[in-house]
Amino acid sequence: MPSENIETTEVGSGPGDRRTRKREARRTHLLDLAADLVEQVGVEGVTMAALAEVADYAPASLYTYFASRSALMAALQERALVVLRQVANEQVAACDAALDALAAPQAPTARVAALARLWSFADLFLAAPDRHPREFRLQQQLLVTPGIEAVADAASVLPTALGVLEVPRRLLADAAALGALEPRSDAVDPIDQPVDGAFLRTIAWVVALNGALLADGLTTGLPTTGASLGGEITAALLRGWGADPDELAAARALPLPVPLPVPAPRTA
Repeated sequence: MPSENIETTEVGSGPGDRRTRKREARRTHLLDLAADLVEQVGVEGVTMAALAEVADYAPASLYTYFASRSALMAALQERALVVLRQVANEQVAACDAALDALAAPQAPTARVAALARLWSFADLFLAAPDRHPREFRLQQQLLVTPGIEAVADAASVLPTALGVLEVPRRLLADAAALGALEPRSDAVDPIDQPVDGAFLRTIAWVVALNGALLADGLTTGLPTTGASLGGEITAALLRGWGADPDELAAARALPLPVPLPVPAPRTA
């Protein structure tokens, strides 16, 4: 089993630096193995004992990296969310570059461009199960599996989750500011705390898209796909939020980049 005390000599580095790098490398490797387990047995099957088995670690040694199974799952979730946030930001940047490159007569109005960015995000979300399956499926499983994370561990992941949701929230807010969508008044949550109107729309949209993708898992089968349903839902929501049908159709017809390629496979 791996020893916590084995050191290697590296020129120009102190012992503390070497220990820190080795510890981080081991922690990353353990998270990789935990992600493999999620794919094989689902989040409910990821236990400290199961991870110790595949990692060839003494079970007690895992607790030097993760205080509990809940902490392990939170770390795994945060890592996945960081990837999804980066991919979302890159997709928005690619969409902006494509829009900026369009010359007359293809160059869209500001309102149509704002709607095109929303379409681009929807396309990215709906392609995520195929292009970023580990990260996306983990989020789906965590959403429908109660008790996987303790309250404190779930709360530690919240800022990163909000960072992912900030991407569509900003796109919706920008579209409303330009008049492509009707403004949405702020609301209050179940404990009477204020909720930004654009954020409320974000939650409704993301939950609806996720629900559409879950339809692909129905054993009875449907005459369509989750991605197609997600497109219908996006069009219906944007129209319901005030998008002009002609502007929405014009935005959809723009030559926008497809969701960015799948990252290269992890190497040992």
